[in-house]
Amino acid sequence: MKLIPSSRPKLTLLILAAVLTASAPCARAQKTFDLPIYRESVDQAASAENLKAVALKSTDPQVLLGLAFLARVGDPVRKELSEMVVETTPAYAPVVAVLGIMMDGADERSVDELIRRDPDNALGYYLQGNLLYQSRKENESLEALRKAAACSELRLYESITGEALFKALDALNLKGRDRLCASSWIATRSSNFYIIYLQPLYGTLSELARHADVGIRKEISEMLLVMGGHLFNSNFNNRTFAERAVQSAFRLKAEIAAAEKSPTMNGYVTVVQALVSVRLSWPGIEERKQTPLELASFLPSRIFRAFAVVDPARMNAANLVEMRVNLADSDKAAFDKAKEDSVKAATGLLDVALTDPDGIVGAYLTGLPPARTNEAGPWVSRLSYVEKLMLNRPDVFRALAANEQAMDALYQAGHRDLSRSNMRRMMEIGLGIFSYASDHDKNFPDNINVLFEKQYLKSPLAASSLHTGKPYVYVAAGEKVPEKSSDLAQLLLLYDDNASQGCYQCVMADGHGESMPVDKVKEQLTKRGK
Repeated sequence: MKLIPSSRPKLTLLILAAVLTASAPCARAQKTFDLPIYRESVDQAASAENLKAVALKSTDPQVLLGLAFLARVGDPVRKELSEMVVETTPAYAPVVAVLGIMMDGADERSVDELIRRDPDNALGYYLQGNLLYQSRKENESLEALRKAAACSELRLYESITGEALFKALDALNLKGRDRLCASSWIATRSSNFYIIYLQPLYGTLSELARHADVGIRKEISEMLLVMGGHLFNSNFNNRTFAERAVQSAFRLKAEIAAAEKSPTMNGYVTVVQALVSVRLSWPGIEERKQTPLELASFLPSRIFRAFAVVDPARMNAANLVEMRVNLADSDKAAFDKAKEDSVKAATGLLDVALTDPDGIVGAYLTGLPPARTNEAGPWVSRLSYVEKLMLNRPDVFRALAANEQAMDALYQAGHRDLSRSNMRRMMEIGLGIFSYASDHDKNFPDNINVLFEKQYLKSPLAASSLHTGKPYVYVAAGEKVPEKSSDLAQLLLLYDDNASQGCYQCVMADGHGESMPVDKVKEQLTKRGK
């Protein structure tokens, strides 16, 4: 990386902006999906019928709350159990409102109910602000986000719900592997909520600032700092998003200072550079690797996935993306060896997690330790339960690292799969399309050939399907890059018109690839007049 002289503030900000933009989250509306359970015994225990049967035998509101936690996405039994909780313990009304949103997803009705029950909880206003922004109601969105910033904290009530979950697991008589599977299933679903609904928040505020006047931009930079504090003090998983919010805040402050020719600009740039530099790789010296804290954030989901890896029926049924391959005979031996290694690593991870299921997975389900009140000032250390687990049980994270390495190797062993190779080729072309647009006032190229003429793409890369040899269908000619990241993620750039299982391989304007149903592709093209 080159050091940028301070006399070139615009270039400095552009470089940092490019880095931050590359890591910006997609703010598109997403739905909570129902995560399958990889053990039949746990699947039966978490059925609506069984949860209701166990609830009828208990008067403990914590057991009832934990049973509500275990309900599947959209199952009416969660509402039934939640009503039983509030009837016995009215003080839990805000808790069940948060729990319902975390497990079923946020919509206008559930968010309004959360705000009514818990008006000083920033969570409700943040979710409301994001929903309004997705509905293109920018002014109302900003007002909701102002209310969030005025709240004292963002409450997830995990100290209550985590304890309730383990009481419910006791009531269900889940032990050993069943207990570990159930708790890691819930922890994975909780993490999905943070990723889907909380990660996009700083992107929403940053986009609201983009075309605002300087007064509002300054206000939003402060709101981003408040958001960072709210997220940092909620739980371990959200601390990553807190850092991104703070990055966005200081990036915005740097842009404002540059426009005002303020000497504070370089100070703000220094903060952003410091925050970003720890995430950069150094090609030719050291490739980017996950830090221990980044790796730790995946522990519950990797434990949960391990149950599928060690179950031959589930693994071979392609429940795992790593197994969705169609390889030539010459590649199968290496793939089978990688598969064998992944099973060993998954078994090792499960074995170490089984030494203390509640302590290990519970570190992710119980929020943060209570704040110390006997120390003054902002620098009071508040180590999360996860960080304490890392200090006390390094063997768990060594097993996690070994599992991650084995699963990465399994994925790489399938890299010759034709569909994967085709998608990689399409995504490389998509990157060239976006790079061209970045240099041409956000206008997409008129055709793909111009990308080769202008050296955005180079041979031997070809803009044709590896399946059929036919050219990819490019559909963004004459259009501009959307302003909102939510639109970027939904705008189709190009696709391969070779349908497989009713879907086309597609690349979207934010660079990601996906398989989209043929009728959805045609519907989007019709709306765009293509």
